[in-house]
Amino acid sequence: MSPNTRRISAVALFLILLALFYRARSGTQLRTQLLRPLDGDSYAISNDAITSGIRPAFFPGVAKPAGSNYSRILVVPKTKDEDVGWIRDELPEVPAAVYEVDNPAARLRVPKNKGHEAMVYLTYIIDHYDEDLPNVIIFVHSHRGTWHNNFILDLDTPKTIKRLRDDRVTRQGYMNLRCHLDPGCPNWIHLDRAEVDYDMVIKPEEKAFSPELFIELFPGHRPPPVLSQPCCAQFAVSSERVRDNPKALYEHLRNWLLETSLPDTDSGRIFEYTWQYLFTRNAEVCPSTNACYCDGYGICFGGAVNLEEFLKTLKKKEGVEDELDAAQKEGKGEGVLQEIRARKNMLDKELSELKEAAYKRGEDEANRAIERERLPNYPYVQA
Repeated sequence: MSPNTRRISAVALFLILLALFYRARSGTQLRTQLLRPLDGDSYAISNDAITSGIRPAFFPGVAKPAGSNYSRILVVPKTKDEDVGWIRDELPEVPAAVYEVDNPAARLRVPKNKGHEAMVYLTYIIDHYDEDLPNVIIFVHSHRGTWHNNFILDLDTPKTIKRLRDDRVTRQGYMNLRCHLDPGCPNWIHLDRAEVDYDMVIKPEEKAFSPELFIELFPGHRPPPVLSQPCCAQFAVSSERVRDNPKALYEHLRNWLLETSLPDTDSGRIFEYTWQYLFTRNAEVCPSTNACYCDGYGICFGGAVNLEEFLKTLKKKEGVEDELDAAQKEGKGEGVLQEIRARKNMLDKELSELKEAAYKRGEDEANRAIERERLPNYPYVQA
């Protein structure tokens, strides 16, 4: 190879390396720009950028190596009369920030008892934003058992928290704790719906939503036509995702809550169907039920079809239980009752075996990965 050829090759190699360096640097800058589009002392700083069509984007987080520990905290609103002893009894290893909203002398309290759980959630974030937030923050209600928890987790809050997989919360950034989509998904709250079409029975909160209200909450953001996520304002979020929004945004939202003339039933519900936008920038977040159970709680049925079959069998068993209850009230003979009980016992056994197999399947990371949603893999985001 001649000296001139060697010089040309060296220059070409240098230019290639330089191009790769600037590509990597620009990728990092782009990720930072998109993750923190609202930096600065004022939330309105980036309004011009957003109204010009640049929408903020959040990218997946990176889970720790398998077997790693994550720090956690529970954030719980309660009244003086509500008992949260289940936290101490069932979750002694999990730190908890319990806000007693109607007790001015409480150790943890809010500026005003307003907006239901939203005031507590925002207050915790504002008070701890500049400190060492734990890896995963779990926002839940004070009751131990409730209809809007997960059927396959026995509607039990402690069991839900014990099985919650921190790696999923870290990857997703935000996870609604409810896996079942109804109520709330899909196509739930319409910001542009005519007043004559409000459903005051199923979703009376829709009357409080409007494009103007959305802009009040997120100045400069383009109002979506619809907001959807599973009910009911219980979710987990990573500390990274919390800080992907500026602190000023949380302060702005809490100020809106403090100042609004809307009743709590409306203002609280507004946030119930807004958290997903705050932490994902997606107006509709309706993940598949099987991915939520499998990747989120390690309960893997092997796909959506298998989970649906399990839920059909569960519904069938509930129907048999209703049949048994009715037969007992009607004073049916023992022979009839025994036949119904036999069918119930058979379904109980089938469900127990399927559930046990799903728990076992969920212990394997490979099985959890199979049912996990695909996430974007940008070249400047660590895989």
